[in-house]
Amino acid sequence: MTAGQEDRIRPCVGASYCLDAIYDSGDTKCIHNPAVGRELHVPHLISPTIGRRRKAVVVGGGPAGLEAARVLGERGHDVVLFEAGDRPGGQLRLAASNPRRADLIQIVDWRLAECEHLGVDLRLGTYAEADDVLAEHPDLVIVATGGLPDRSFLTAGEDLVSDTWDVMTGSLRRPRGEILVYDDHGGYPAMDAVEVLTASPGVRIEYVTPERTLAPDVGSMNSPAYLRAFAKHDVTTTLARRLRSVRRTGDGRLTATLYSEYTEAGTERTVDHVIVEHGTLPNDELYVGLLPGSANLGEVDHRALLAYERQSVVRNEAGRYQLFRIGDAVAARTVHAAVYDALRLCLPV
Repeated sequence: MTAGQEDRIRPCVGASYCLDAIYDSGDTKCIHNPAVGRELHVPHLISPTIGRRRKAVVVGGGPAGLEAARVLGERGHDVVLFEAGDRPGGQLRLAASNPRRADLIQIVDWRLAECEHLGVDLRLGTYAEADDVLAEHPDLVIVATGGLPDRSFLTAGEDLVSDTWDVMTGSLRRPRGEILVYDDHGGYPAMDAVEVLTASPGVRIEYVTPERTLAPDVGSMNSPAYLRAFAKHDVTTTLARRLRSVRRTGDGRLTATLYSEYTEAGTERTVDHVIVEHGTLPNDELYVGLLPGSANLGEVDHRALLAYERQSVVRNEAGRYQLFRIGDAVAARTVHAAVYDALRLCLPV
């Protein structure tokens, strides 16, 4: 504040990830500042590069993409960010649609403001294809296109179920009757979906998980609010059951087949809606399309990444740019992991 830049202070979003990290791993972390707890290796303030200014294209405006654009902008590079939606945020915007967790959107808003301050060329509402990226003549391309809900684990009925995205975006409108929420992700998405669903009048919810406890990746600082919603609305919890398949019944309802790995026996539930959370599959079509023209053919030097050193792999001498992917475009991960992906990759650039 003494510098007169209080509008640039990174906000606390009340995620309690810091406290949960202490209980989980013994050291504190911040959900959207990976430098916290890593001060010996990661700076809080990013200094400009002393090397050549590079042209960078980032595709995807979720937490990972926005962080990549922010860090590259801080380093002084010429950055273009393509985001298909009119509003950036990716899956974080879904999480923030739970009214109790609305402050999470500040993770996006702060990075968006920082990118604007740093002169990042933000192209929202622009679905970038390979030709759009190559037209920028980039030295560096970072694909942060996220993932899409994975329903492929079902042996039958994939087209009959909804997913937690449907709940959080509101596309599953006014659900009624009995709802089975299946969660083998173990994190926040299914818990948020249940909490949001409890606000719909007349619903009866059963939460099913193959785990021995519900949402094992939700920390002890965050779980009480979800458990309060479960208790207040009489949500039934079923542990140690896997969802195998779903079929349509004669009366138009859905029958879900659950399986116990302990008894090797199946049971059935007939409900009005089945909602699944199985993580995401990478949305990597653009990344694959850009691979042949890249110098590194998408390869990451993991030793250099872990040491916060610059990537220098060359596998294609004719390649015109380095190509990397981060966040859920690699595999499903948390907000903290996605932001950390971007920071440690871009910091040495």
